Amino acid sequence: MIDCPPPEESYNGNWYVLLAGLPKPDEVLALGPGVSLVPLRTQLSVFDLAAVGASGFRAWAILEPFTHACACEIESSVDAAVLPGYDALNRAWLASALLVLRGFSRHMAVACSSYSWNLVAGHQERTAPAFREQLREEGVEAAVYAPAEERSLPQFHGGALDFHLRMLATGDPGNRSLGSEEASWIYQHFEAFNRLASDSSAFRLALEAATDWRFAKEPRMAIARLWAGIEALFGVNSELVFRPSLLCAAILEPRGKGRQAKFSDVKKLYGLRSKAVHGEAMEEKTVDEAMSRSFQLLSELLLATIERGHVLGAEDFDEAIFC
Repeated sequence: MIDCPPPEESYNGNWYVLLAGLPKPDEVLALGPGVSLVPLRTQLSVFDLAAVGASGFRAWAILEPFTHACACEIESSVDAAVLPGYDALNRAWLASALLVLRGFSRHMAVACSSYSWNLVAGHQERTAPAFREQLREEGVEAAVYAPAEERSLPQFHGGALDFHLRMLATGDPGNRSLGSEEASWIYQHFEAFNRLASDSSAFRLALEAATDWRFAKEPRMAIARLWAGIEALFGVNSELVFRPSLLCAAILEPRGKGRQAKFSDVKKLYGLRSKAVHGEAMEEKTVDEAMSRSFQLLSELLLATIERGHVLGAEDFDEAIFC
């Protein structure tokens, strides 16, 4: 969840969350009721950030390393933030989390604003003529230190979000584009996803593990975090190999050779998990593979839960195994 509230907590309108690392979509994509992925029309620059800094964004400078990677934003409408569920700002986080589960794991939500980042991106270029005119008419001091109203951005309400300079990644291609088909799936399941994340602490723990493992210091710690999420979904508190392997296979694969293969794969993966978290000697390639496969498994389980519309329970397991 977004745990870094913006400075103006009293603000009650829409939110615009700037994304870094997600390829620019060709068009506006609806990700959920009142939640859209919007491309930035122009490239965001450090000069644009400085301009919004002058309007109240104190943390603008720390975003400078990300400007080249920012190509879109998530717009979240306050009108759609109905209870039970998350507020407008965290509905944007939910959309970002769904993108991670669907394979777009190389992006981060880096800042939020009460107005669109499209107003920020390209601001300096758009206002350059007004700067030159004020420079000509009023001189350098006025143009630099007392900019005309049309050259200033509105008062900024928002802040930097939880971001990291280093991020672990799976083998998915970083330039994979997000299209209307993928957006339609997310839209179709968004409200069920919102309800699950709001109502179930176990689902929420698993979801947070599926997003924040990327910021672990190294792959072994990421593996431990991912498996905490997997075990939370099943309520595992005793036997940790056979039961989770059986349940994963039963939920994710139909009866037959595929289910048997999945069972074996999960058992082997748990073995790698144990070696990784207990510090046993492993090749770096093997650790990275175990991390990627653990994320894939957790993603599959969360997506299966979302498609069912409820937290997996004994009835789901019994039906999958025996029916």
